[in-house]
Amino acid sequence: MYEGVVQDLIDELGRLPGVGPKSAQRIAFHLLQADPTDVKRLADVLVEVKAKVKFCNTCFNVAEDDQCRICRDPRRDPTVLCVVEEYKDVVAIERTREFRGRYHVLGGAISPIDGIGPEQLHIKELLTRLGDGAVTEVILATDPNLEGEATATYLTRMLGPLGLRVTRLASGLPVGGDLEYADEVTLGRALQEGGQRHERSPPGPGGAGLPPRRRERDRAVRRGGRDIGAQLPRLAAGDRRAGDPGQAVTLLLLQISEISLVGARLGVQRDFAPREKYQPDVGPDADLDSLRLRLAGLLGNVDTMSYVFDPYQPEVVESQLSDDVAGIASDLELGLRHYRSGDVEEALWWWQFSYVSSWGTLAGAAMKALLSVVAHDRLDVEIESEHDQIEAAAAALDGGGAPA
Repeated sequence: MYEGVVQDLIDELGRLPGVGPKSAQRIAFHLLQADPTDVKRLADVLVEVKAKVKFCNTCFNVAEDDQCRICRDPRRDPTVLCVVEEYKDVVAIERTREFRGRYHVLGGAISPIDGIGPEQLHIKELLTRLGDGAVTEVILATDPNLEGEATATYLTRMLGPLGLRVTRLASGLPVGGDLEYADEVTLGRALQEGGQRHERSPPGPGGAGLPPRRRERDRAVRRGGRDIGAQLPRLAAGDRRAGDPGQAVTLLLLQISEISLVGARLGVQRDFAPREKYQPDVGPDADLDSLRLRLAGLLGNVDTMSYVFDPYQPEVVESQLSDDVAGIASDLELGLRHYRSGDVEEALWWWQFSYVSSWGTLAGAAMKALLSVVAHDRLDVEIESEHDQIEAAAAALDGGGAPA
């Protein structure tokens, strides 16, 4: 502890972000030893910056006038708007010298744990700014963390009805980085973004002549088709990779969860309708009996399960996991044949229809059953049949004797 004003200076410096007690002490003694002219110039700048600097009335970037220099610049493209969390993000993007549009600073990110919701950000002002129709594309440049993803997701939903093209910054590997040191999420996004960039636009209705919103939907649809195309072989081969029933259960739980996510994404697209009364012929159905038999053999006594098909008309249905998984694979495979033949609309209709009417419920019941098995295994809880429970109750009622 130092006397009087010296300790006061250290305490005030220590309140700055990133400045600890030791750093505050070093800065304080540096100021004590510095030339008085330099110290006065620093003090004058601190007072002046608080007096002059404010926030731009249009984009909420830092400015000395009512508008920042970027909003005043007539050379900037007014049709493209980049949405960032903080004004320091504007500086980071400007350093690239690649972006020539304008900005909108939210003033943070959605973080319920910190008490920050959409009302605390400049989202209302963003929607007002987009109301005049001058902006046609919005780039969401939020941070790739939990709060940034939540903010981007919220903004995507809010901006969807406006008919704008809404994009995100690409995520992937840094220049000069090594693949072996990349985490799974970063590498996965790099592969996904690379696939999107090198994907050819289809001719005709799905191609370059469409409005931006339709092109975005077409990309999302094709991503969904690619995802199902990637997940279905994994589902069909999952039991082959399993060395024991326990591993088969965990692999199935993973694959069905991922397929259900893809189904949910396609299910919330616009309501697709078949063009003709009957589906086009895309060849014979796949033979999935071997998959069903292998699963039944691996799952053994946990293959049979019970579930409620419709919670609003509760009726317990008994089924086999192996049959349900084979049924899900059959529905996905039929849509995949339409998709690979180039009939994207028919594939989407079938996937959406079968997801809502059949395999979405089957997948949900299968996930719940598989999760129950995993939970019992991880928590060391024995799974008892109804017969076992009746016997145990009868034994207890008979005073510990064997049931009749």
